[in-house]
Amino acid sequence: MLEIAIASVFIAVAFVAVGTSSRPVMSATVTEVLPVLGTEEALTDLPCPWCLAQTREDDPNCPSCGQPFG
Repeated sequence: MLEIAIASVFIAVAFVAVGTSSRPVMSATVTEVLPVLGTEEALTDLPCPWCLAQTREDDPNCPSCGQPFG
């Protein structure tokens, strides 16, 4: 019976420790510089789901494998 109580305490402490450590720490002193995208980089979209080639936002089909989008 004592072993179950001790195990329960350890499990509760583990949950509290994991719960508090997974929260992101926000700091007002941390600044991040974002890169400026050129016009070519700004027009690129997700890769093709079939061949993983880079696509552009206005492509009706993949420029590499020819699969239609949409």
